[in-house]
Amino acid sequence: MPNGSQEVVELEETPCPLCGCDAARPIRRGRDLCYGCPGEFQLVQCGACRHVYVNPRPTRASIGRFYPPEYGPHGCPAVAATSEIPERRSFRKRLRHIGWISRSYDWIAESRGHIIPVPMATVAPRGLEIGCAGGAFLEILRARGWLVTGVEPSAAAAGQAQQSGLDVHVGTLESVALPDAEFDAVFAWMVVEHVHDPPGTLKRILRLLKPAGTFVFSVPNFGCWEAAFAGRYWWALDLPRHLQHFTPRAVRRMLRDAGFEGVEIVHQRNAFNLVGTVGLWLMACFPGKSWGRRLIHYLDNPRAGGILALAPLAWFFAAIHQGGRLTVIARKPATAS
Repeated sequence: MPNGSQEVVELEETPCPLCGCDAARPIRRGRDLCYGCPGEFQLVQCGACRHVYVNPRPTRASIGRFYPPEYGPHGCPAVAATSEIPERRSFRKRLRHIGWISRSYDWIAESRGHIIPVPMATVAPRGLEIGCAGGAFLEILRARGWLVTGVEPSAAAAGQAQQSGLDVHVGTLESVALPDAEFDAVFAWMVVEHVHDPPGTLKRILRLLKPAGTFVFSVPNFGCWEAAFAGRYWWALDLPRHLQHFTPRAVRRMLRDAGFEGVEIVHQRNAFNLVGTVGLWLMACFPGKSWGRRLIHYLDNPRAGGILALAPLAWFFAAIHQGGRLTVIARKPATAS
C-alpha cells in the first residue's frame, strides 16, 4: 500500500480471540510506524482472560493491504542449507584455523530462536512450516534429511522457495488442503501473532501432526519489559499486522485449551527488538534523516559484530525471563484422550 494512501480498509469488531469474551478495555492506540500504511489502530485487553489484541481489526480480506512489497520477511530469499546466517558463516570461514574462537562465537550467538526437535521417525521425518517466506528454514530442514512442505500467503515469497525446488503452497493454513496426521513437526516462526483465529489455527495444527508430533513456534513477548518501556515504538507491536499480543501465561493456556501437552517456553537470547525500537523512534523524531531506516534494514542481515555487542543484554534478559521473543515447544498427545 503506498505511503499516504487514503484507501478505506474494512475493519471488524471482534470479541476476544482466545476466550470469546466481548468485554475489553482500550490500552493503547497507534499507527503503522514502520511502513506508513494509513489508519490508527487500537489495542484492547480482554476483561476475562487479559489477552491483548487489535480491535477493531482489518478483516481477512483486507489484512493483505498492510503487507507492502518491501515487508521484511517476504523479501528474504532462501539461504544455503545451514543453520547459520551468512555473516556467521563468513566470520567462521575467516577464523577456521582458530576453532575455539569459532565455537565460542556460535555459543554466544545462539539465540534459541529456531529449535528443531528430534523426530520420532528414524528415516525422512516430515516437517511443515507455516509462513515459510522464501524457504530459508525449509532449506535447513531439508539439509538435515527432512521431507519438507511450506505454506506462504505471499505469492512472491513462495515463488522464491519454489525456485529452490521446495514444496510450498501459496495461501494460508485455512485455504490449503493438507492431510491430517501427516507431519512429525510443524513450525511457525513469528506467525501466530498475525492470525485472526489462534485457537482455530492451533486445532488445525494438532490435526496435521502425527501422534506425539511436535509444534514449535515463536511469538513476541508482550509480557516483557520492552513492551511496557517502549510503548508505541516497541518494534514487535507492528500495528496492525500483529493482531495478537501474547504473554507466556496466555500461550500456555491457549495450547492447553487446543489439546497440546508438554509445553515448554524458552526466552530467546535476542535483543533485536531493541534495535528496531530505536529505529522506529529515530524515524518518528527525525523524519528527514536515514538513521532509523538504516537500523531497521540492519535487522534483515545482522552482522557478527552487532550480534556480539548485543549478546550480554540478550543473555541477561533471557536469564531473568524478560526476553522480547519466545520460542515455544508443545506436543500432540501420543494417544487420543
